[in-house]
Amino acid sequence: MPQALLIATLGILALFTTARLDADVRVDHDDVKRLRESGKILPMTQVLEVATRIQPGHLVEAELEPNHHGYRYEIKILDAAGHLHELEIDASTGILIDKEER
Repeated sequence: MPQALLIATLGILALFTTARLDADVRVDHDDVKRLRESGKILPMTQVLEVATRIQPGHLVEAELEPNHHGYRYEIKILDAAGHLHELEIDASTGILIDKEER
């Protein structure tokens, strides 16, 4: 039984370590250009159109971030009532992954 517990613990640690490594990776403008030219990500303008259709308002921030499936855009929009909305959009498909109001 202790061996099974050790294996499970190591598996969980590996998952957290991988997630943390993804969070530490930065995407610079050369990376974005390469990803766009290769067709791996959609242009920011197209993703912003999707985001503002989902949540009308003023763009506050937009970032391209790596995740375990590829890349995602994190878009922050301030609505007319002053609420901040954070949208995560898949960078290759333009599909909404998650939406939160802060």
